[in-house]
Amino acid sequence: MNNSIKEIRNRNKTEIKSSSISGKGTFATEKITFGEYITTLTGEPVHSDPDISGDDPLQVDDALFLILNHPSKTINHACNPNAGLRNKSDLYALREIKIGEEITYDYSTTSGTNDKWTMQCGCHSETCRKTIGNVLSIPDAVLTKYICLDALPLFIRKQLKKIGRLL
Repeated sequence: MNNSIKEIRNRNKTEIKSSSISGKGTFATEKITFGEYITTLTGEPVHSDPDISGDDPLQVDDALFLILNHPSKTINHACNPNAGLRNKSDLYALREIKIGEEITYDYSTTSGTNDKWTMQCGCHSETCRKTIGNVLSIPDAVLTKYICLDALPLFIRKQLKKIGRLL
């Protein structure tokens, strides 16, 4: 694993167990406050074109992906997530996360503007989009919310700025 990408998980505040969303999930064992750093998603970096497919590789730059390690893969998608990514792959709480609550983020926030990837959603939220895709598939009001909460990785912010969707 690249030494510049380190997993820094507060293991005292999270645990991995079965999820109703998909397979295994990461759950809070203590209250996590709004804006609190949760973990850095990590894995093996691979260079590829932006058309890489699958929902496990995490896009962290225009042509750089992480083949996520097991703990990072257990953070599931939700259309109304309680966490979001900043920088390359740092996960922060977008609101207070209660003890026992599954930690989730919106996978579309990490899928670049040219990515053709889609996935059926099983998050069961009232605002579920049913099928999720790249960052441009996020409804405008939700994307604006993510921008205001600083819940978009740096490369996504650059891509959105380039096409005039981020000032």
